[in-house]
Amino acid sequence: MLLLAVPPFLISPTAREAFRLPKLMASEWLALLSLVFLAWAVSGQREVNIRRLGRSVALRIVVPILIVATLTLATTAAPHFVRDGLIDLWIGAACLAGWSLAFKGEQLRRLLHWMMVPAVVLAAIGVLQVHGATPLEFLGQQTQRLGVTSLAGNPGDLGAYLLLPCLLAQVGLLGKKRRWLWALALVLCGYALVVTQTFTAIAGLGLATAVLWWRLLPRRRALAILGGGAVLLALAVLTVAPLRSRVAGKVDHVRRGDINRVLTGRLDGWWAAVWMVHAHPLTGVGHGAYRASFSEAKLALTDDGVTFLSTHNQPFFSNAHNEYLEVAAEWGLPGVVALLWALWLLFGCLRRMGEEGQDGDEGAVPAASPSDRALAWSAVAGFVVVALASFPFRIALTAFPILVLLAWIVRAGGGWTPRPAAPKETA
Repeated sequence: MLLLAVPPFLISPTAREAFRLPKLMASEWLALLSLVFLAWAVSGQREVNIRRLGRSVALRIVVPILIVATLTLATTAAPHFVRDGLIDLWIGAACLAGWSLAFKGEQLRRLLHWMMVPAVVLAAIGVLQVHGATPLEFLGQQTQRLGVTSLAGNPGDLGAYLLLPCLLAQVGLLGKKRRWLWALALVLCGYALVVTQTFTAIAGLGLATAVLWWRLLPRRRALAILGGGAVLLALAVLTVAPLRSRVAGKVDHVRRGDINRVLTGRLDGWWAAVWMVHAHPLTGVGHGAYRASFSEAKLALTDDGVTFLSTHNQPFFSNAHNEYLEVAAEWGLPGVVALLWALWLLFGCLRRMGEEGQDGDEGAVPAASPSDRALAWSAVAGFVVVALASFPFRIALTAFPILVLLAWIVRAGGGWTPRPAAPKETA
């Protein structure tokens, strides 16, 4: 509960990273503390079924990833960056495995609701900034897009963070209690997400909303709601002046064929990641070492005639702004295989969420409700899109809510790989 409710509020103006670093430190300490309490709770058990642990889906997801990423420490040219990155990765992996093993599905699902409180507060601050208020003076120019920071520190971080609360609020509208509160939260979070002008988050929310209602409603009603949503988005583009101006600028860049400007310079980061894969196909540059390797990649690509965006504010990229390319660049081709394996297991859990099955020795796992299944599918679809042009797993503000979401999906999807069917006795 504290992990989802407290870190979003933490900032430190004197820190090297005033927003991301305090959130990361608090999130990791709270996550480790949760694992300590879970270990204490199960310390009284006399036996541990190793064979049963081997059937844990969460362990089958994280173990190959941890092996591949940790082995890059032996081959990287930037061991300091890799060591720092591995600490974060191991903590995240331990959380995913520990939470999915120790909590029940319904407990993890309820935990997600705790992020609605900070989400509404952060959304409200962002909206105030858009309309000229200055609740926090050190956040900079409030009339520009980069001034819509709220307590996230970056409009892109804020947009990605608000995606899941927007989906939770939509599902909350289906209940019988406090519908007006869910509606208010949806309007506030949705508006704040739109005014961040983060097209990746807007596209992710659009696809996630489509998946959500497509799975919940008859086709005609779903199409009607999706059509209404498209109309609302069009009205937002027409009525919100900063968003209208940014869309017009993107359209102008498309007409000129300047795709890199359309992508806000992301091609620079993507080309560098592709170069790293080509230079280190089997080992990668090392987990967390993309930042250290970008300059070498940029110089090599410049020599080959690749043109980088001249007006970009930063001379280098700390992240590839694409989780899939960054995995390939840092972990090499073995990392791509590990990622595909993890996605395969995750989608298996999504498919099994609607089934009532056996969960090892603990009895049957109840089938998730249609609304919960729709929420799970839609959230995964939304973050799959966000990961195409951002790095939500490398920011504590978004990464830990996603880990809770994934732990819930794994647990609600059975948590364990099915046992082979016992042979039937014959007379």
